[in-house]
Amino acid sequence: MKNIFLILFLFINAEFLYSQLDTNRVKEVDSVYIFKPIEELKPFSEESTTTNNAIGFDLSFSNSGIGFGLFYNYNINKNNMLSAMVSFSGARNTDEFEYYDWNTGRWVVPGKINRLYLVPITINYTRFIFADKIGGNFKPYIGGGIGPSMIFQTPYEKDWFDSWNYSTTYVRYGGYVAIGGYFKSLGNSIAALNIKYYYIPFGDKGLESIEGSPITNFGGLVLSLSVGYDF
Repeated sequence: MKNIFLILFLFINAEFLYSQLDTNRVKEVDSVYIFKPIEELKPFSEESTTTNNAIGFDLSFSNSGIGFGLFYNYNINKNNMLSAMVSFSGARNTDEFEYYDWNTGRWVVPGKINRLYLVPITINYTRFIFADKIGGNFKPYIGGGIGPSMIFQTPYEKDWFDSWNYSTTYVRYGGYVAIGGYFKSLGNSIAALNIKYYYIPFGDKGLESIEGSPITNFGGLVLSLSVGYDF
């Protein structure tokens, strides 16, 4: 009986050792398969990252409050773009807080003598930077623009609509520099977020929104968000 168990033990161990040395079996069990796609995989198609002509709407925030505008972009090539923009906003150089006057029944700003409005019309140049080094649909840029700005002055003592009968219009020239980022989403939607610094000198003694505090430069820092449609 002992001899039978010994023979069985040696037979089982011989089979185990043989299976470990069977290279063909190891290759069949532990093979690694590498699949190669027929076409090169690209996270973004060329159409999704190319800048095209576009039109859209601009929303700006500055010390003077909220402004609105329209723009048109003309794409020169992948690194350069021209555009035209017209925007509208109020103008002031100090904080203006309204309070309710119980004597007149109106909301008033102490010391305010004029309502001032700014309408810059600019031709702009945009240069995309690191265009060949950053993948995806994000394109940082620098740029600037120049053009005339219309400044409207209406008397604060008059009602808003009636005050336009007594308005005065001024035209001054200036420009801005900007830095920001351009985004192209799926489809034809685009967006751009940037910081601009406008310089629009008025000259002379300036214009007063608050009495005794004339505005001599209608520029300043502006945070701008643009959204639009490219074609």
